[in-house]
Amino acid sequence: MYLAHVACGLTYGRAAQLYGRDRTTAAHACRMVEERRDDPTFDRILDLLERCVRAGRWQIDAC
Repeated sequence: MYLAHVACGLTYGRAAQLYGRDRTTAAHACRMVEERRDDPTFDRILDLLERCVRAGRWQIDAC
């Protein structure tokens, strides 16, 4: 949900809908991920995942 929200720009509501959850659940999940970004290893992994998602979106948008 975090990557859908941050890397894809989806609203909490739309990201939650993709997972069959409520908007408040997506917001909570994103807050939990943001809190973990203080850990350098977790932050680096998440940064790489965000880059992969954004690169994939660019390729899809280019088609």
